[in-house]
Amino acid sequence: MPIAADITDLLAGFRHSRSPSGVTRVQTRLLAAGEGLFDLVAAAPGDGVWRRFPRLMLERLLAATLRPGGPKEPDWQALVDDAEAALAAGEACEFTAGDWLLGAGTAWWLPGHAARIMALKQRTGLGYASFVYDLLPLLVPEHCEELLVRSFAQHFATLCLLADHAVCISESVRVDFQLWQKRLLPELAIPASVLRLDARFDVAAQQAGLVPAERFVLAVGTVESRKNQLGLLRAWLQLIRHHGEAAVPRLVVVGVHGFLADQVLQLHRAAPQLRRKVELRPLVPDGELQGLYAGCLFTIFNSHAEGWGLPVTESLGQGKVPVVADIAVLRESGGAHAVYVEPENVPALAAAAWSLISQPQALAAREAALRATVRLRSWRELAEECAAFLAPGPPPAPALPRDRARLAEDMLVYGGLPPMPDLPQLHPAAASSGALQRLGQGWSHQEEWGSWAVADGPALLRLPLDPGWRCPELSVLLVVMAPPGGHAGRARPQGGAWCDWVLSGSGIGELRVDAPWPVDDVLVLEFEVGAGVIVPPDERRLGFGIMSLRVVRQLPAEAGSPPGADAPPVWQPPRQPSISDRLRFTRED
Repeated sequence: MPIAADITDLLAGFRHSRSPSGVTRVQTRLLAAGEGLFDLVAAAPGDGVWRRFPRLMLERLLAATLRPGGPKEPDWQALVDDAEAALAAGEACEFTAGDWLLGAGTAWWLPGHAARIMALKQRTGLGYASFVYDLLPLLVPEHCEELLVRSFAQHFATLCLLADHAVCISESVRVDFQLWQKRLLPELAIPASVLRLDARFDVAAQQAGLVPAERFVLAVGTVESRKNQLGLLRAWLQLIRHHGEAAVPRLVVVGVHGFLADQVLQLHRAAPQLRRKVELRPLVPDGELQGLYAGCLFTIFNSHAEGWGLPVTESLGQGKVPVVADIAVLRESGGAHAVYVEPENVPALAAAAWSLISQPQALAAREAALRATVRLRSWRELAEECAAFLAPGPPPAPALPRDRARLAEDMLVYGGLPPMPDLPQLHPAAASSGALQRLGQGWSHQEEWGSWAVADGPALLRLPLDPGWRCPELSVLLVVMAPPGGHAGRARPQGGAWCDWVLSGSGIGELRVDAPWPVDDVLVLEFEVGAGVIVPPDERRLGFGIMSLRVVRQLPAEAGSPPGADAPPVWQPPRQPSISDRLRFTRED
């Protein structure tokens, strides 16, 4: 079959966001151009069955993103309802060894999705390829929120355990990926290809009235610490104070407000010259954005770090000279026609901008040369190159077993995010265990201490077991947290008898689920949380929170002496966990 392109994250994201992000724009254009190369597939909400998704429905969604309106508009929500119904009615996918599943988006934010892919790989033998857009939370954590850094560290460890091929969007990203993957798993070498994003983002421009009537310079990118609009505004203030407001064009800054945007907004509010000469536009549809590119004098992209630099490519595609920070990845996207400025050098940035502003003939000559020589590829060409990376047939065998989710010890720390990572010291199994075992829509996002089960759908745990432990009966001991007011629920091994429990009040407790040894050495536990407890501020209906678990064998008392150092532990009656037990179970003598 053609390569199966996973759009589960795309469909889930449309429920909450209508304006495409940079990643979404790449994902949708690549897959839209890849008819005959990529089948669109997604895991259906509720049952989790992988199903085909109709291309015509994707085209309807993408067309609607170009129209005005937010994600809560009734027409948009109705269209998303139609998309979910189309997926539920889609043909179930039949994967076999030699097939490929391609993740071209950012599905790592979806609870349970990594475990779903792991289960699919182990059941069918298909290969999994993932796009790698950047490793910026690991490379420049000072420009990212702490939660993002810790969540990304878990995602990267999970990716190294899942992926059979990495599709990197620049040579710089491939270098970063291979370096950090080797630090985490030195015995492993995941094949990595480069798909440069040198393609056109053409969209018909909207009415000219949205483009400023006066001369203007354009800066596109999320307003955040990493994109360094703070340095850009300081450069613009220098220009105004040195040359006068009349001589300096308007600066139009397009981008939603992100991490540490307050620094930029505060400077903009505090300086009257900037309030008059700098325009902030947080939400700009693609059609309006293309009109801004077409009408600007030139563009500026002053970022500290990137995976590729889509605004640079868009500027070249519109025949506009980009002024960019001189970093390796922007050299890849800017090529011979960008103007490069020493990073974090505000006077140099101001001087480069003024050189283009004050010499219109030289700027026109640069534009002419750019338009005559720059050739951006079609998205069909990129789709064909991407498909060629994943040749039919079984994926190459990894250099070492990566099924670290299997229980090689009696301790498995299930819950929690890794600390602010020194990733070379981060064990991949500890960092990704929850992500690889948590199945179903009934799990909320990973938090520092663990994860809540919520009343949004089925909640399952998938626990691959070491066959060397095989015994008639086993027990799973879970350290859990009750929501405010307590909780009543039940659990069972898949297909077995239900076991009821009651957690009284808030606090930490222990649950036990007994099960026979599974035939395929993979134990699946099902949980029902009922209506849950509504907890502000996000109004999730919380059932119980899981912090950690331990899987132990049940052996009769007369079985003989205690197990040796390498033997699995024997189950003992539950006891009230100590404080240290609540955080991490260790082997018992």
